[in-house]
Amino acid sequence: MAIIDNHKQVKIDKAFSDKHVEMFAFFDSKGIDVEVSDNFKDFQHFLTHLSPDDYPYRYDISFNDDNLDLRDDTYANNAFALYLKKDNKIIATYAAKELGFSYFVNDFIEFTSDEKAEFSKDFSKKMFDEKGTHMYSSCQWVSKDHRGKRFGMILDHLKKNICFDIFNADINYAIHKSQFADYHIKGLHYDESKYLATIPNGDVGGAGEKKDKVYNFTWVTKESWANKLNDVRKLYIR
Repeated sequence: MAIIDNHKQVKIDKAFSDKHVEMFAFFDSKGIDVEVSDNFKDFQHFLTHLSPDDYPYRYDISFNDDNLDLRDDTYANNAFALYLKKDNKIIATYAAKELGFSYFVNDFIEFTSDEKAEFSKDFSKKMFDEKGTHMYSSCQWVSKDHRGKRFGMILDHLKKNICFDIFNADINYAIHKSQFADYHIKGLHYDESKYLATIPNGDVGGAGEKKDKVYNFTWVTKESWANKLNDVRKLYIR
């Protein structure tokens, strides 16, 4: 297994590897290389040029290369893309970036402004302490030939470890179609998954297809994730 470092800030060093030795042992046993990148132009190009059958989602514009380059704030600097590679071929992706939750609320409401979206009464800018560091994640994809083999689940765990260990985030959050609530709690080990919104046209970037109308919001805190790590590690040696 190789760790391919193509990011200016994210450095997967020995201390990080030793802390998560079981996770990297899993990748090594499967002949998987891990790449960390800050090149979102190539990341966006890859996902948007997959066949609709393989990636039936609208690309999440939060990770649009132009948006990341043009936004003149601290959130544009703390973003990373992940790839899993097998025999030099990309088999899975994920991405995360620092995005204060109040900014996310504004962006999501604006994104759905042309639709008669129904939002949860719990969906508010004040859900989390604005003083904390929040990281939003999206663009998870696993190739059709490699689904059901735990790659997506463990890539999600790697993403959380980078958010909390390297970026020192307080919360990692995401959205997903509602039928995946149990998977996000029991498999991905988020803290909670709650109803977010009903979007009449579906097709929420990175989270669902046009047929998916109901979406949940899920999150995990740094402290909670640290308390779950021993149980999470057992998933790598099944």
